[in-house]
Amino acid sequence: MRKFDELSKKRRDELMSTAELLDEVLLEPYISDANMRLLVRKINVHENEDGSLDVTLEFNGEFKDSSSVYFEIND
Repeated sequence: MRKFDELSKKRRDELMSTAELLDEVLLEPYISDANMRLLVRKINVHENEDGSLDVTLEFNGEFKDSSSVYFEIND
């Protein structure tokens, strides 16, 4: 785990911009753990009183603010 953190920090420091970071990650066929660590600084999960979850991602780089809301529909 420490090696992944070290590698992620080193690679993040080497990249010039968010666009370059995305270009590098998109070259891969899937998002690896190391690439996920390059993109995401922190994941916050909060359980609400009604049992639903709020999940927020803090990204590395300058991404525009956006959000997605998902609801589970029980028939």
